[in-house]
Amino acid sequence: MIKLRKADEMEQFYNEKSTKNGFLFYTAALLGWALYDFFTKGTPGLQMTLLLIGCAVYFWSRVSYNYKMK
Repeated sequence: MIKLRKADEMEQFYNEKSTKNGFLFYTAALLGWALYDFFTKGTPGLQMTLLLIGCAVYFWSRVSYNYKMK
C-alpha cells in the first residue's frame, strides 16, 4: 500500500507552477483549435464548450478558495 505524505513548501510551489503551465497550455490549445474551426467551418465546435467549462471551473474554484480563506 502506498503511503501518502504531506507536500512540503517546495513541492507545493512546483505543483502550483506545473498546474499553471498545464492550464495555460490546454487553454491556448483549445482556444486555437476552436478559432481554427470557427474560421474554417463556421462553428467553434465542442472544444469551445470544453474551454468555457474548464475556465468556469477554474475561476469558480479560485473564488471558492478565496472565500474559505477569509
